[in-house]
Amino acid sequence: MDAAASADTRTVHIHNAPTEKVLAISDKMARTTERLEADFSNVETKILRFPRGLRASGGGGDRYIVPSVVAIGPYHHGRQHLQKMEEVKLAAAYYFCRDSGQSPEHVYEKVLSVAGAARGCYDTDDPSLTGLCDADFATMMFLDGCFLLEYMARDTSPVLLNRMTQSTGPSIEKDIFLLENQIPWLVLEALMVTEFMPTDVHLFVDVMGAKFLPGRAKAKGGWCGRCIPAALRRWTDESRDGGSTGQYRPPHLLGLLRFAQVGSMPENKVIITGFPSSLSSSAVELAQIGVRLRQSREPWFGDMWFRRDLFLFGELSLSPLFLNDVTACWLVNMAAEEANTSGATRASWWMVRLDDGFMVSSYLLVLAMLMDSDDDVQQLRAKRVLHSTFSNKQALRFFKGLAQHLRFGGRYVTLLMEIDSYKRHRAVRIAIHKLFYNSFKAMTIATLFSIVGVLVGIFKTLLDNKKHQQLTSSSSYYCYWSFTLRSINIYII
Repeated sequence: MDAAASADTRTVHIHNAPTEKVLAISDKMARTTERLEADFSNVETKILRFPRGLRASGGGGDRYIVPSVVAIGPYHHGRQHLQKMEEVKLAAAYYFCRDSGQSPEHVYEKVLSVAGAARGCYDTDDPSLTGLCDADFATMMFLDGCFLLEYMARDTSPVLLNRMTQSTGPSIEKDIFLLENQIPWLVLEALMVTEFMPTDVHLFVDVMGAKFLPGRAKAKGGWCGRCIPAALRRWTDESRDGGSTGQYRPPHLLGLLRFAQVGSMPENKVIITGFPSSLSSSAVELAQIGVRLRQSREPWFGDMWFRRDLFLFGELSLSPLFLNDVTACWLVNMAAEEANTSGATRASWWMVRLDDGFMVSSYLLVLAMLMDSDDDVQQLRAKRVLHSTFSNKQALRFFKGLAQHLRFGGRYVTLLMEIDSYKRHRAVRIAIHKLFYNSFKAMTIATLFSIVGVLVGIFKTLLDNKKHQQLTSSSSYYCYWSFTLRSINIYII
């Protein structure tokens, strides 16, 4: 009996072990799913690290990730090369409290009231936060928020303004729109309500965003209402009037910068299935097949569309872009923000949505597609689509390096499909146009050489005639004096 009981006990134990394991796994599955769903529901307000897949983009290294002058938020707080600006933050907080007519204690309490929610906007498992107590975090939010608002005000103390802008102006502009260098919008909101004259953050962001569009936003007498992108102006005006358009709350300054550029684009929820057969159509190739490039005049950034006329030609319209080191940095970080927060659609993998949130990524991919060589970059310059302080090689390297790591956005795929359709449905006309285009180009080159040859011949003839005239004149002059001297000699004799 004892042996039988022992056998029964062992049998029960063997059957219970897997059950307990499954229950433990099941509980862990439920808790993990609950946490992931909670994170997903707040993904648009999260401030996450730069996506790993994009870290090698835009020039390599950390030049578009790590701030060069000032740390905002916890991710880069404490870096040695950023310590000089910490004393400037203290001065900025002093002037902010003084100018708002509020005591530092009152302003700090405003920040402290939202510090818990602000901390939840970051990756709480990140090493920069695990060792940071709540009091130190709140102090960081207080100083960083005051610094940002004082910097954007621009009418602060001359001493502070000098320290903020002297030899660091463009660097600070670049730093405050880095993805890993943000503080939650709710912190800025808490600080802005303490002022008697709130800082116009929206106008500041618009002025910064105007750097993308060459010669479009700057009016003769400064910045004006009609210069502000439609979505941002509508949001700003109605928010001031107590309207409801201010329902959009940016997660941070970088999010506001992106919204100012693409928020006014027409909503389009079209879902397209399929994928284009070709992913490459350079600017030179498009010219060969009869597609003309032109700059868009729409008020939003990243506007692009393709259309074809009734006969032969097609037209690709793109927003013009001014590219320098600052705007290149912002573009990379806006694309990184899209990678972190967009793409949360219910569409299947084989569906393409125009409203998938990858507007900036799509625009960058189209520009990269158009560039296969220096000649393509020059073509974009000639069509006034690209304006840049970069050389052709630098611009080509930037876009091609970035495009390797970007997700294919719906607007990009749709544009490719439209170009692909144009190629398939107008194959004969394209072949004829390409023949004439290449012949005309060859003829133009031949004509140019012919003209140069004719001009050289004319110049050589004129030069020879001039030399001949000079020789003839010298000979006549010599004969005249010889004759005169002979006459004189005869007369003397």
